[in-house]
Amino acid sequence: MGPLFLGGALISAHYTQKFLRESVTTQGRIVALKPVRSSRDNSISFAPVFRFDVPGWHFTTVVSHTSANPPAFKPGEMVTVHYKQGHPDDAVIDSFEQLWLGDWVFGSVGALFTAVGLLVLMYGRRGEPRDIAAANDGSGITRL
Repeated sequence: MGPLFLGGALISAHYTQKFLRESVTTQGRIVALKPVRSSRDNSISFAPVFRFDVPGWHFTTVVSHTSANPPAFKPGEMVTVHYKQGHPDDAVIDSFEQLWLGDWVFGSVGALFTAVGLLVLMYGRRGEPRDIAAANDGSGITRL
């Protein structure tokens, strides 16, 4: 599983970098914090709602796909925003959590699983390998 997680993280990071290279960058403002309830444990986190000017579209308001508790942003805070030309509804705030946290988590889990798997392969066997053929004394019973 480790290499799969690592591969997924690398692919996702590649697409994040591509998005940043091709995106339009502008300034926006946090206008609200939207409560998001977790279906897993019923906890609440807060997704930033931000607004920015798109030439020819006027202002666009977007709810982030990433939430946190405590909130990572405050209403009124100025933020840098990235969006694909012609797709302002898919805008992302320029912060580590908003852009890279998912990639980092999958990469970390993948690295951990890979390291544990390699350690098990390297040190999982105790003692010397057993030669089954040499343990057979002709009695029909094989000693290990």
